[in-house]
Amino acid sequence: MVFELQHCHAVPLESTLHMPFNISKGSVAKAENVLITVADSAGHSGLGEAAPFPVLTGDTQEIALKAAQQILAELVKLTPAAALEKLHNELWPTFRYAPSARTGVEIALWDIHAQQLKLPLWKLWGRAGLQQIETDITLPCLPPADVRTFWNHFADAEFPYVKVKVGDGSLQDDLDRILTLQECASNTLKLSLDGNQGFGVESAKRLVAELMARGIEPLFFEQPLPEDDFSGMARLSETLPIPVCADESVKTVKDAIRLINDKCAHMINLKFMKSGVRESLLITEISRRFQITLMIGGMVESEIAMTASLHAVSGTGAIRWCDLDTPFFLQQRVTEASPYHQRHARLHLPSGSGLGLKLAKNLGI
Repeated sequence: MVFELQHCHAVPLESTLHMPFNISKGSVAKAENVLITVADSAGHSGLGEAAPFPVLTGDTQEIALKAAQQILAELVKLTPAAALEKLHNELWPTFRYAPSARTGVEIALWDIHAQQLKLPLWKLWGRAGLQQIETDITLPCLPPADVRTFWNHFADAEFPYVKVKVGDGSLQDDLDRILTLQECASNTLKLSLDGNQGFGVESAKRLVAELMARGIEPLFFEQPLPEDDFSGMARLSETLPIPVCADESVKTVKDAIRLINDKCAHMINLKFMKSGVRESLLITEISRRFQITLMIGGMVESEIAMTASLHAVSGTGAIRWCDLDTPFFLQQRVTEASPYHQRHARLHLPSGSGLGLKLAKNLGI
């Protein structure tokens, strides 16, 4: 049976981090997110999470919380399917200033919708059914001394590669960070680069050239240039010896089509918090059609939002690279059990319907 939504709530969700999450655009020392819950009269409870990252998403916890509460007020007494339709067709443009809030509500609605259908969430998003997924770990913009602390904290999780944040300082700063990581791990450690818009065309080329001269060939270079520099991204994609991955440049289907037509990148990084679930799934289908490699990442999210992204990987079977690591940075767990509780790079999808998650009893919410 299909039940209407009876109770919808949005409350702050916070956690300190094991270490600062520094990127070229700013730094985060604490996750300041929003927990969203929706429930029906049959006892189903859907979970969602808004994870604003102000320098990238443009919203804050305060903005996301208020927006989520306003959106939810419009959805009470609707079925999950009807609520998703109203969210996408009526409310989405109204709340464009709070992208993470829209997505958090969207995740909660998908979760309870799948629970009512008695299906795992991934079955609503595809048929691949991958049950085990590997993620990388992200090395923030840290000085060399802190790189060793980072590696000591995460080495046991056996991450297959490391995404290195670059572009917050000088070229030498980036080289020192990468070379220190190589010393800590091994000279065969695979890594990718993430510029978060911190480079120009020539400085991006110089960094890659310096690494290649040292025998280090990154897997790809994610968003080296400002998000609106499509012509620069196209030049880099043509001349750089490694693939260029677009992140902030692609928020919508329209952005993805432009990127493909103008040959601005070889890859696209999906993120629910910048695009939403439905838009990300549409971008996935377009990328599949044009044979564009996909990765998926996130903001500073707990296991709630990250598990939603894992379901997308599982269902579509079209996403090659997973950067779904931020729950490893959070000191607090917000659910009873999740793919992240084992602290290992190999993530196993939860069993059961919907997301397969339940809030921790000691959360105090």
